Amino acid sequence: MEIMEGMRKLGLSHHQAKVLLALLRCGEAKASDLSELSGVPSAKIYSVLDQLVDAGVVDKKPGRPIRYKAKPPEEIFERLKQNTKSILEKKLRMFDEVRNELLAGMDKIYSPRETASKDLVKVVRVGEASERETQLMFNEAENEINIISKSLEYYPKIRNELIEAESRGVKIKILLLKDRLSDSSRVIQEKILELIRRDLKAEVKLSKTSLPLRGAIIDPSYEYKSGKAIFVVEDRNTPLYLRDAAITNNPSLVAGIKKYFDLIWLYESES
Repeated sequence: MEIMEGMRKLGLSHHQAKVLLALLRCGEAKASDLSELSGVPSAKIYSVLDQLVDAGVVDKKPGRPIRYKAKPPEEIFERLKQNTKSILEKKLRMFDEVRNELLAGMDKIYSPRETASKDLVKVVRVGEASERETQLMFNEAENEINIISKSLEYYPKIRNELIEAESRGVKIKILLLKDRLSDSSRVIQEKILELIRRDLKAEVKLSKTSLPLRGAIIDPSYEYKSGKAIFVVEDRNTPLYLRDAAITNNPSLVAGIKKYFDLIWLYESES
């Protein structure tokens, strides 16, 4: 990962990252030099430096001219981490403070659409939205999680939720594709399998047949009493990032997807 990209992921703006990177390289400098070194306009350099000082990642040394010095990299990382934690804790406190008053106002204006039956599915975009829904599902699981995937390349995104679910006594089964994998997908699958075996006691099998549906199921019931699922229909003509994922908590549909999972698990897969 490039340093600039990493800084942006840690919450710094483009200009903040450029100035901090320039300071890390030169050690100590005055604002005018940092403007030239970083490419940040002189009209903005002082405000950007003040932001970095306020964030605790840059020291401001009095004098004429004032000079600036970056904190050591480890200290920068820990300070940014603590800043993010403080922001999140503040937001969570705000949620608690306004919850009751806000809910009362929302309940007064809420007018649900009446339908003869519950919507069978709702749709979210594949990617961050579907991964977030999957994480929430796994947090809700009480008894069973079944996963169907080609290589489970998104495992790092759901790893913590699966570990936590297993610690609650949730049984996990993972069904991956054996054949019809590209070389790159096979490499990914092998790495993911190593992580799974290290992290979990989950049962893992490889399907010898194609997987027209991929996704996850929690707490299914053949008595049609419970369950939730998220799934994507295989479509080789549409890139994954352009596809939608369907989410359902209809017990009958979940039971049908569970039957599909069990049939492949029992008769068309191997350990």
